[in-house]
Amino acid sequence: MRLGAERQKWKRYVIAMLVLSVLAAIAGFASGCHSAAASESNARANASSQIAASKSASDGAEIVLPVAEQRGAIATTTLAVQQESDLLQSPGKIVLPDNESWHVGVLTTGRIERVYANLGDYVHKGAVLARMHSHAIHEAQAAYAMAVAEKSRLQSAESLAQVNFDRMQRLYALRAASVEQTEQARQELVNAKTALENGQIDVVRSKTHLEENLGISADLPANANETAELIPIVAPASGYVLQKNVTPGTTVAPATDIFVLGDPKHLWMLASVGQEQLSQLKVGQSAWVTLPGGTGQRFAGRISNLGQEFDPTTRRLQVRIDIEHGGGILRPEMLATAEIAVGETRPLILITPEAVQQVNGQDVVFVRQAADRFTPRPVRVGSSVNGKVALAEGVRPGEEVVTQGSFLLKSQLLKASMQGD
Repeated sequence: MRLGAERQKWKRYVIAMLVLSVLAAIAGFASGCHSAAASESNARANASSQIAASKSASDGAEIVLPVAEQRGAIATTTLAVQQESDLLQSPGKIVLPDNESWHVGVLTTGRIERVYANLGDYVHKGAVLARMHSHAIHEAQAAYAMAVAEKSRLQSAESLAQVNFDRMQRLYALRAASVEQTEQARQELVNAKTALENGQIDVVRSKTHLEENLGISADLPANANETAELIPIVAPASGYVLQKNVTPGTTVAPATDIFVLGDPKHLWMLASVGQEQLSQLKVGQSAWVTLPGGTGQRFAGRISNLGQEFDPTTRRLQVRIDIEHGGGILRPEMLATAEIAVGETRPLILITPEAVQQVNGQDVVFVRQAADRFTPRPVRVGSSVNGKVALAEGVRPGEEVVTQGSFLLKSQLLKASMQGD
């Protein structure tokens, strides 16, 4: 009986232990499920928070900027629909007009002794750019001296012939000379006068060559300085020195371009246009010229020539655009882009590129809601027109959008977003 009681007691103990093990396992499983649910809930909350933060950074957030802090920093414009044509954009370069650039050279071979003009200098017509020594000066001076001496001899011969003719006329009047003698004296006088006229022409020719072609005075004083016998190289017109190809000691020849002068107030742009685009263009059509780099500077121009021949390699034509500008910004050989309005007009909302900022990878503009309150508005940016960008979606006509100071508002928005995190 005692042994049976012990067995019953041991059996109850084992069952109790099994029950406790099962209950512990159930409790652990429930705890794990609860922890996983909590983790998933937290993850969802964090994701929702991030989405909300991202959304608030681009839509619905509000930046408060006191009116006093906006002076000189914030500028706005009221959006309006404009009728604009499509733009044909053609690359090209800036060049000097063929008939408004001057290649300065020399008429004879020589050596440069003095240089007075440098690149970028503005020189006036007639200014001495450099001086050159040449053996042609000595030859020209010798020819001039010989012409002057010959003229003096011919003047003496003409005077003698005149005296002889006058004497023959008196003798003929006294019947002391024949008609033949008198006629011969007259002919000798005519020949002497003709020779003197030719001699005078030789003097003028040699003097002109010295003074006008070589720039050296024909009658130099005895005490003239050394530069008096150096050929001056003179500016043929007023303009800027665009090229300078000599220094003191350089030997030059008549085929050498010593300087190139030009005035960039009047320039051409040669725009490269495809054959399929040529039918949209005409002489006199307005155009705009822009520089690369997004500077926003635009220069008005007008098509003056549609070109005459296609490039056989690129199959493109060079269209010439006349540009008038006085700002001194454009330079020959600059790369540029021509914008020419073509096709039918279409309604667009345009704004300056500076008004558009990127927040969380989204293009936004800042819309004024009150005097001191602004809201970021996601937009879809379209094509560029006349230096501005088209806003295809996200705004409406009549809304007031920040055009200056949008980066300041973006900074305020990101700062507030970071503080909120």
